Amino acid sequence: MPIHIDLDLCDQNEDCPAATYCLYGALYFDHSEKRLKYDREKCQNCGTCVNHCGPGALYYAKDDDELNMLVEELKKLKEL
Repeated sequence: MPIHIDLDLCDQNEDCPAATYCLYGALYFDHSEKRLKYDREKCQNCGTCVNHCGPGALYYAKDDDELNMLVEELKKLKEL
C-alpha cells in the first residue's frame, strides 16, 4: 500500500504517534533530516499509521495509480 505524507500538514514531530504505532518500522522520524519518512519495502499495508496521524497528513492508496491520482487531487485542492 503506497503512502503519501502531506508535508504541509505534517507537524514533523519526532514523537509522531503514527510512526510509533508502525509495528514494521515503515514510517519513522529521520533525525538527521528532521522529518517523517516512509520505507515502502517495510510496509505491511495495515493502515495503522493513517489511523494514528493526528494532523491527518498521511494518505494511503491501493496502488501507485491511485496514489498518483490522490497526489494530483491534493495539489488541486491546495491551489484553490
